[in-house]
Amino acid sequence: MDKQVASSAGAPRLKKGLSMISVWALSFGCSVGWGSFVLSGNTFLPHAGPLGIVIGMLIGALIMLIIGVNYSYLIKRYPDAGGTYTYSKEMFGHDHGYLSAWFLGLVYLAIIWANATAIPLIFRGIFGDALKFGYCYTIAGYEVYVGEILVSLAALIIFGAVCLFGGRTTGIVQTVLAVILIAGILFGFGAAFFRSGGAAFSNLSPSFSPEFNPGVCIVFIVFLAPWAFAGFESVSNSAEEFRFSPKKILRVIVVALVSAAAAYILLSLIAASSQPEGYSGWLDYTKDLDNEALGRYAGIPTLFGLNTALGNVGVALFGVAAAAGIITGLIGNLTAGSRLVFSMARDDLIPSRLGALNRFGAPKYAILFLIIISLPIPFFGRSAIGWIIDVNTIGITVAYAYTSAAAFKAAWKEKKKSVLATGVLGIVFSVFFLFYFLIPNLIPKLSHITSLSVESYLMLMAWAVLGFVLFFSLFRRDRAGRMGKSILIWIVLLALIFFTALIWIDGVNGKTVENAIAILGAEYSDHTASEESFISSLSGYFGGVSGTVTRNTIVLFALVIVSILIIFYTYSTVRKRHAAAEEKKVVAEQSSQAKSSFLSNMSHDIRTPMNAIIGYVTLARKEKDLTPKTDEYLAKIQDSSGHLLSLINDVLEMSRIESGRMEIMPVPTDLRATMIEAYDLFSTQMKAKGIKYEVLCEDDEVEDVNVLCDKNRLDRVLLNLISNAYKFTPEGGSVTVRVTETGREEDTATYRISVKDTGIGMSPEFAAKVFEAYERERTLTVENIQGTGLGTAITKNIVELMGGSIEVFSEQGKGSEFVVTVPLKVDLNAVRISSLSEAEKAAAAAFAGMHVLLVEDDPANRDVERTMFEEAGFIVDTAVNGEDAVEMVAASKPGDYAVVLMDIEMPVKNGYNATKLIRSLKNPELAKIPIVALTAKAFSEDVAAAFEAGMNGHIAKPINMTTVADTLSEIFAKE
Repeated sequence: MDKQVASSAGAPRLKKGLSMISVWALSFGCSVGWGSFVLSGNTFLPHAGPLGIVIGMLIGALIMLIIGVNYSYLIKRYPDAGGTYTYSKEMFGHDHGYLSAWFLGLVYLAIIWANATAIPLIFRGIFGDALKFGYCYTIAGYEVYVGEILVSLAALIIFGAVCLFGGRTTGIVQTVLAVILIAGILFGFGAAFFRSGGAAFSNLSPSFSPEFNPGVCIVFIVFLAPWAFAGFESVSNSAEEFRFSPKKILRVIVVALVSAAAAYILLSLIAASSQPEGYSGWLDYTKDLDNEALGRYAGIPTLFGLNTALGNVGVALFGVAAAAGIITGLIGNLTAGSRLVFSMARDDLIPSRLGALNRFGAPKYAILFLIIISLPIPFFGRSAIGWIIDVNTIGITVAYAYTSAAAFKAAWKEKKKSVLATGVLGIVFSVFFLFYFLIPNLIPKLSHITSLSVESYLMLMAWAVLGFVLFFSLFRRDRAGRMGKSILIWIVLLALIFFTALIWIDGVNGKTVENAIAILGAEYSDHTASEESFISSLSGYFGGVSGTVTRNTIVLFALVIVSILIIFYTYSTVRKRHAAAEEKKVVAEQSSQAKSSFLSNMSHDIRTPMNAIIGYVTLARKEKDLTPKTDEYLAKIQDSSGHLLSLINDVLEMSRIESGRMEIMPVPTDLRATMIEAYDLFSTQMKAKGIKYEVLCEDDEVEDVNVLCDKNRLDRVLLNLISNAYKFTPEGGSVTVRVTETGREEDTATYRISVKDTGIGMSPEFAAKVFEAYERERTLTVENIQGTGLGTAITKNIVELMGGSIEVFSEQGKGSEFVVTVPLKVDLNAVRISSLSEAEKAAAAAFAGMHVLLVEDDPANRDVERTMFEEAGFIVDTAVNGEDAVEMVAASKPGDYAVVLMDIEMPVKNGYNATKLIRSLKNPELAKIPIVALTAKAFSEDVAAAFEAGMNGHIAKPINMTTVADTLSEIFAKE
């Protein structure tokens, strides 16, 4: 039986199965794939040199870390699936969410395809022609063989199947492979450089490629950072599955980026560690990599370096580590891509079927969808796939830009200065990377090695147009009116299509002209050709060029026209929808007012006779000589009346919620006392039904028990959830309520309230809509259980009004767990009411009989504090404000009071001003009386302010008598 997990909106949620090391493995494994083993020696080394790679990679990792800070901030804010899609949607709307997801989807698909088709490349490097059987055809100069196709297809199917076993299993497999990958690289580096006593270090000269100056070498590597580290952010799509606090995600990202940078650097150094005979160093060697006489292994410098250091063991090490890199790339990006698809399906942006979960909690159809659309890819050959892979750099920079912009906007609202800075930097870096890769020859010295190919521009243009078409389809079926609100971004996308089309046309035309000139040059050099023949050939070739230009221009014109028509249709439809929505809004407001008036009148009209019915039934049951049958009838009338009254209350409550008239009224609340009340309220009936009932609010799980919240609403949430657990749990079952504090930022703590039962559970279909109003599951098991179908809907609305969320985990026949996560302000003015511990009493014993003046304006706090000090043996006088304290000290004799315990925030005169006035008293003995701040203002600046005002010490609330004793001891020791 599938276990269904639903959010407060009733949508399914992923299981929490990923540990911190699993998340590191996913992030690291997605960053370091096949390319690190091949391109480190074949591309990085010849163009940057060893030192250029080291410096460039470290700078690139630092830039990615800045973007990683933006991701970590948003993961903590939105710990859901979807990553950049979720952040863009929440901050900018569904149009931006869709656009970011469309480009990010290309990234994950491209890396999946790259790793699947890289397996034959690794085989070619190690085993030569082992898989070259069943020749099929050639695409763009790349020969496609049946053997290589079968291996790529097998990899897609096998590791796609691994992903179907859910996050926990996937995380374990990914962790094992990531450890193999990093261990293999470290071992290989150690063997290459230390096996020969460090002689290989001499091969690292020159430090930079002489072809460029050192700055250009470094910049070349830095500009590859989005490509090299693409995938480190993939874990943001799995945030919903973290088994640890999202607050810890930044350290995971840091370790993943450091690991990835180290992997690239070490593999590049291995490539430079040795060269075949006849080459003076890595520079001569890498310039001659196309030489077929080099041998099987020498075509890949990293492989050659390991083979030189370890022989066949080195070749095996290369194969194992590279395979681990490929598999981690496959699993990691299938995981990230499927979670992205799952999140969009859950939002009903794409068919909701793609969001279905299997019994392992994995989005099965999303994974299968990615595998199915990837199966044809091996048939296209590596060259064609390379064009798509080049485009993924554009996609990832778009995702980075959106994430950084979302982080900036969220940080602006919350005034998080550090994230504001990383947000701006992330946007600047992302936009620069985007322009660099999109605009040919932006940096001429590097353009020939980093520019996109002509075919890549065609792929990018096709992906953008396809995105337009899919958007049009989604927009037409979007009845919720979420899409089509940001026409500007579609104009930008149209500009991108137009720009890439122009670059593509220019590139194709340039190639056509170059080919024509080359052929004509050959004919011109053929002196046997006549002048008439040459002119005829010239006319024919340039006629072909003209035809190609015309054809490409027509294609461009058609694409632009189609895109403009889509934008025009979208804009026109949005205007019509807006006008219709305004009209519906007016009608809805009128309807709401009428409904509220009707329900108010009905409440009065129904409650009046209900009061009489319940009253008379209560009186009737007290009459003597009632027959058992009559008493039974009256009891049933009483139960039905209570149920009817509950229904009336629920309907009215729902009406208030729907009309927006429910408000949250925070008051000081003791969570532990609230939980004790919840226990007392249900303990009798739970015991009568034979249900094991626990309410847990442990000291080691809840540090801040005093909060500011709407206690009545919180009580209602607990009442609804616990009463449901009671109703749907049979005899002999259990109901457990647990409160835990999951984190705190400044004066706000986050609490997790779990109500778990071993009852009948829910079907997956009903769990998905359990939070909808008036919904009840229609099964024989629950048919006779009374309920209005409003309890969970009311609970959800209350929780969301409090700024929290609610989710349900349920399995039919095994029980349900409702989990409320809610942020609450910590009550800094609360005073601990519990009795002193033996340790505190012992610490305060030395001050027994000391006469103190306690200055506290709040009556409740004053009584509690006085009780605590008297329990510790002090003699206590009290003052109600600062002015009262000044008068009492002035009227006393020196020695009457040993110390003044002064609150800070008080009416009439605050603690600071009162202290200054006491210090200015004419009697010098009274003026120097010890004064200690006893306050909830506990920050370092508050301590400094207390001493600046003339106080001798500072004690933060809630009061700990051991701290009081230590503070007083320190003060009197100085006298």
